[in-house]
Amino acid sequence: MTKRKVSGGTRSDAGRDCRDAFLGLAKTCAKLGISSWDYLGARLVIAGNPAIPYLPQLVAQRCQQPNPPGLLPLLHFCLLSN
Repeated sequence: MTKRKVSGGTRSDAGRDCRDAFLGLAKTCAKLGISSWDYLGARLVIAGNPAIPYLPQLVAQRCQQPNPPGLLPLLHFCLLSN
């Protein structure tokens, strides 16, 4: 029997973990309304990228708002972290 390559899958556990981490980062950035590429550029100190605070700071700021706009999962995180 021939083992078939699964389209869109990863070849290793490390690859799966890396994909999951980047997807989580992308989703969190989208919920906060920032570009994940800009966030990565800020963390890697790439010239020309905007200065963006670390995600925990952004989440904490968002939790301080009286009504976080359309961010139910983030609101849930805020409630659990207090």
